[in-house]
Amino acid sequence: MHQSQPASLRKLVLMAALQLSTVWDLVTTLLGILLILDSRNLVAICLAVIGTLIVVAFNFSTRPIWRRRQRYSASGLALLGLRLVWLLAVVVDLWTSLTCNAWFIGAQQSSNSVALPDLLGSLSAGQLIIVVFITLVSGVSPMLVGYLRDQDIDSLLN
Repeated sequence: MHQSQPASLRKLVLMAALQLSTVWDLVTTLLGILLILDSRNLVAICLAVIGTLIVVAFNFSTRPIWRRRQRYSASGLALLGLRLVWLLAVVVDLWTSLTCNAWFIGAQQSSNSVALPDLLGSLSAGQLIIVVFITLVSGVSPMLVGYLRDQDIDSLLN
């Protein structure tokens, strides 16, 4: 019978932090889509939920999407299409999350505009650095959770 090794404290802490960051990414993606759509009707809410689910699905699937080598065949063409959609999902995730995070911090300082340049322009240098950092880390967190889930973190760090 195969016994699984207990997870190290380092892995538990890292995975917990990445999972919490993933939840934040979900929240900011959903709210960012709603901010950008500038509507709170049922269709906008459904688009935000579906868009967020698509983004998360592609983020969690990063490893299998990029693990395979691309061949020049019908399946290689399908893989190329999948990778292009993955890239779009990541761009949408970062854009919507950055919009939401910047809005959370700079909303009281800016006009009613939710355009990303206006939101970012309303932030101080320190706020901008923090907002961009948190957005990038939370944006890659689902990818890292998917990648590190079955990895021995201690061997990666040694």
